[in-house]
Amino acid sequence: MSKVKFKRTSLSRFTSVSVLALTLGAAAFATPAFAADESLQSRVDDLEATIDALRSEIAEIRKTPELKPSPTFKTSSGDYAFKLRGQVAVDAGVFNTKKGLVDQNSGTDLPRVRLGVDGTIAKDWAYRVEADFSKASRDDTATPSELDVKDAYVSYGGFGENWKVIAGQQKTPNTLARVNPSTDALFIGTPLAVEAFTNRSTTGGDYKIGALVGYTDINWTASAGFFGENLASQGGTTNVTKDEGYGPAARVTYAPVNKPDAVVHLGASGYWRTAGGRNSVRFRTTPEVTIDNNRLVDTGNITGIDDYAFEGFELAGVWGPLFVQSEYLLTQVNRSGAAADLSFDGGYIETAYALTGESHPYKAGAFSRIKPKKAFDLSKGGWGAWELTARYSTLDLTDGTFKGGQQDNYAFGVNWYINDYLRFLANYVTYDAKDSLISPPVAGSPVNEGDAFLTEISVSW
Repeated sequence: MSKVKFKRTSLSRFTSVSVLALTLGAAAFATPAFAADESLQSRVDDLEATIDALRSEIAEIRKTPELKPSPTFKTSSGDYAFKLRGQVAVDAGVFNTKKGLVDQNSGTDLPRVRLGVDGTIAKDWAYRVEADFSKASRDDTATPSELDVKDAYVSYGGFGENWKVIAGQQKTPNTLARVNPSTDALFIGTPLAVEAFTNRSTTGGDYKIGALVGYTDINWTASAGFFGENLASQGGTTNVTKDEGYGPAARVTYAPVNKPDAVVHLGASGYWRTAGGRNSVRFRTTPEVTIDNNRLVDTGNITGIDDYAFEGFELAGVWGPLFVQSEYLLTQVNRSGAAADLSFDGGYIETAYALTGESHPYKAGAFSRIKPKKAFDLSKGGWGAWELTARYSTLDLTDGTFKGGQQDNYAFGVNWYINDYLRFLANYVTYDAKDSLISPPVAGSPVNEGDAFLTEISVSW
């Protein structure tokens, strides 16, 4: 039998063809598997992306503060937000009249019952509406209005993070005592000169309708605006006197030292106003006690005026637990005809020392109250923050033969900050008023001296 012999070339060709066939066959069988693997991988990638997104959202939720008395609702981008705000204060006081015939009544009061909202719209726009309902329980026929609108404005911040434009009823930029929130004041009552020269209904300060432009940097601020009158006191009561008073107001501040526990603050503010159709202006104040509304110094309605102006100068500072704030205030009244122009002034200095070591925060030209290191909680051994306060306040509404009166006050207090929202204040005030021909309303009582003990508990959110 003959043997079959294969040439080397034939064997090589056969081997090559066999390998190629096996490779093609394997590829044919593997193609569905590869396609399945690619589909599966795509699904895994999508799932991992979803998990990453959920992780990011959870992280953002964890960053959001827990529910507090002032809850904020906002979108994840922060372009839209809504926040509830408000405050309630309850006062009680006892008077001790030493000289004079004015009957200062002891009792209780609700000086503030405010509710409002803050909001953000499309990132750059914001609004605030806040009203005081503290007088809503009185007779419907009583005047002024039972509802006292405080803020009611829209603001725009699209020109940059340091700029703001505000239109509507708002605080005018006058005096450090007014710019500081009422919830953060050291004392229950407003300093004499601040109340007399920046009262919202009788003079040019506090809440009024207008437009303002403001700039805020780390160490300085500047703001200026043009304002009419307060919603509750627009114009007079007749067709002749209903024209509103109006005028510009401005404030600038500078902090050459601005650290968490060390601040030096300098500031100046002022306004110029016409008197409107009423053609008059009035300066007066309570003795830094709001339980009784008797005014011991009062110019009465100064009629026949062309215009009036105010200037205020501020000096304040923080050094650890020590806080000092002071202002000098001056007002000029320009009268028409032969009547002499008038000039009144006043000022105050107040100080506080935190026994528990906290410092008053400072931001954008204003100070806020201390926040306790440990809130009051008997189960955890926390006692809140404790602060001692003192103030001297003076006001002179007499110029030559025109006698609106002069008054000096001394006040001492203890403030207990229970937590970030609740606080209790106790004040002792002694007052000495004289020479007012308008107040006191009782004839033959040119001098009024006395003292008062006041307490206030308040909550703000």
